[in-house]
Amino acid sequence: MKEQTWPDEIFACGNLPQENSEETQEEGARLWERYVQLADNVVGDEGVAGVAALVRSLRVEEDFGAYQAALSALERFPLNVFGAGVADSAQSLAGIPECWSGNVLLMVARAKPSARSFIERFALLKPDEQLSLRRLIDFHESHEWLREDDVKGKLTSPLDHP
Repeated sequence: MKEQTWPDEIFACGNLPQENSEETQEEGARLWERYVQLADNVVGDEGVAGVAALVRSLRVEEDFGAYQAALSALERFPLNVFGAGVADSAQSLAGIPECWSGNVLLMVARAKPSARSFIERFALLKPDEQLSLRRLIDFHESHEWLREDDVKGKLTSPLDHP
């Protein structure tokens, strides 16, 4: 059997059980521990692909605190790599729970270098990815995560400047 790559393993472990039975508690505990271990081992030199793997792993609403390790891991990346990696994760961002996509986008918007690299990479996305990401940003700007004046409007796209 082929050994899983780090991106594949953190993705699999990020799918923490959401129901509470004895069987899912055992499986959940195993996945939780491995997920935290994988995220804690991130040093920040894993590149844009590493950022994308972490974003893609934020798959469930109730993480029981495991995803805090992933958010901390994202903070270890150089800001320009972090911003570009988040933009490259447009499809993943649209598919993960809104609380996690909002949190990640807020982290990008708070630092000028990550916002700048996000915007640069945003411009290189396919039109359908740009539209999906623009909709997600609009949603978060009208709701909780990107609503405050200090971050609202920081994540512009080519769609904002026709």
